[in-house]
Amino acid sequence: MKKVQKISCVNNAAFSMNFSIRWLDEEGRWNTSEWNSGNYPINKSRTSPDLSSIGIPDDALMLTPYIHAILGKHENGEPMVQYDSSNDAIAVYEVKGTTLDFRVKLIE
Repeated sequence: MKKVQKISCVNNAAFSMNFSIRWLDEEGRWNTSEWNSGNYPINKSRTSPDLSSIGIPDDALMLTPYIHAILGKHENGEPMVQYDSSNDAIAVYEVKGTTLDFRVKLIE
């Protein structure tokens, strides 16, 4: 599983979108960050701040971007990644599709 410090989402879909970060805690519960990227259009990308600065705990088992298509559905990115505060890597996900039928895939 890729270890990262930030998450970026490239919008190559046919809609405006925003994203938050979801993580799985040690008790098997999914949590969603209060941080949000804000809405942005096709052919743009946004990157989260350092995940610890937005409340992602060091012991999170795995995490993913949680995409919201404006006037559409929500979707998690695949595959999931792990947070590592000592690693300056960025997980880059690409969003493709339409508001009700899209995919979020790790590309870098």
